[in-house]
Amino acid sequence: MSRTKWMAGTFFAVVVALLSWGCTSTSADGAPKFNATTGAHPAGWMSSHWAEYQKTPTQCSTCHGSTTDAAAAGGISKVSCFTCHAQGVNHPAGWAASGQHGRLAAELAPNSADAFAMAGFARCTKCHGADYSGGLSGVSCKACHTKAPHPNKPWISTSLTLPSHTLVSFQNAPECFKCHANGANSSVTPTPPAPSGTAPGCFNNTMCHGNSF
Repeated sequence: MSRTKWMAGTFFAVVVALLSWGCTSTSADGAPKFNATTGAHPAGWMSSHWAEYQKTPTQCSTCHGSTTDAAAAGGISKVSCFTCHAQGVNHPAGWAASGQHGRLAAELAPNSADAFAMAGFARCTKCHGADYSGGLSGVSCKACHTKAPHPNKPWISTSLTLPSHTLVSFQNAPECFKCHANGANSSVTPTPPAPSGTAPGCFNNTMCHGNSF
């Protein structure tokens, strides 16, 4: 056997062994995770891959390399998780601090140039669901924010240390509208209500306020 054939055979055996050990072709519930022949994930995988990752985080590393170090990402598939998750698959350090994730979600406008940027309420929905009740992550924002996805009242403040909805980016209005359409879940009701089809806004009677506070 030539050296080239021996090396090729060895490489193939290693790849097969790695696939059988770390990249199993089925998930815990028996659903296919990827095609063992082509190496491609099934259609719709993007909508469920986070839930599968959570079950066994290390299962992805064999094919995709590190999920925490961009320099070591890619693995045998040469597809890095950092291609889509620019900051890694987990939140950045310190993200759990209330002054961190809440303010980035509320005070920053959604980043249309980078759908995965940690900015805007809509960014939260990608993992926590359109109603913030769990989504792909299975972690509800309401587990900590017991009255709503945002901090509990009072949150009308001029303090730099306390939350204030006056600092919320207007471009997050479509997310606020989900709960506050026509003044719902608020003690403030717009009069008269905005005409049907009016785009959500902070001061146009679509939610709680008219043209002023």
